[in-house]
Amino acid sequence: MKISKLGWVVVVAVATSLSGGLTAKAQGQAVVDISEWQGRLTPSQVQAMKGQVLFVINRRQYGIGYVDRDAVNNTALYVRYGIPFGEYDFSQFTDTASARREAQAFYARSNKAARFYALDFEVDTVRSGSTNAAVAAWYHEMRSLTKKKLIFYSYASFALTYANQARQRFDAQWIGAITRNPPIVPAALWQYTDRYHLAGLGCTSR
Repeated sequence: MKISKLGWVVVVAVATSLSGGLTAKAQGQAVVDISEWQGRLTPSQVQAMKGQVLFVINRRQYGIGYVDRDAVNNTALYVRYGIPFGEYDFSQFTDTASARREAQAFYARSNKAARFYALDFEVDTVRSGSTNAAVAAWYHEMRSLTKKKLIFYSYASFALTYANQARQRFDAQWIGAITRNPPIVPAALWQYTDRYHLAGLGCTSR
């Protein structure tokens, strides 16, 4: 999810249980990607969302140096109102060492009620060593910190080019393909739109 296109993520199919027993095969129940770009949610908004979403994927940080300003508030509300959620790290690491540090910071900052953790790897910021090695380092560091499911997110072409080996270590793939056709990479989650009206929030994400 590039910063300019952060939006609602809509699930076509969930082949793997990402949220502790919840799976979906039918269209119509949204999985939403929420960050500070959607704002600081209110209790009434989150209560309204509960019947409209399968689960939420919430951004926690943009690399090690920037914490999403609404992550603490929003994830606390998901817990209060019983909405399953995971958290993601929009990666900015530059090598294997910084990938491990970024994973450590991400886990430390996360709400431990999260059902799963995701790496959003869609920009090549790696300056030393290979991108596959850096992604693998993030994965191994997270795996040492948690037994919860670890999810890899990217666009199909980027995933195949920059992390084709490392991405396969993850428990599931979350692939962005803003088209009418499913992604060429097998995926548990398919992000097929970045514009989706969620009535509970009273707005359309752009």
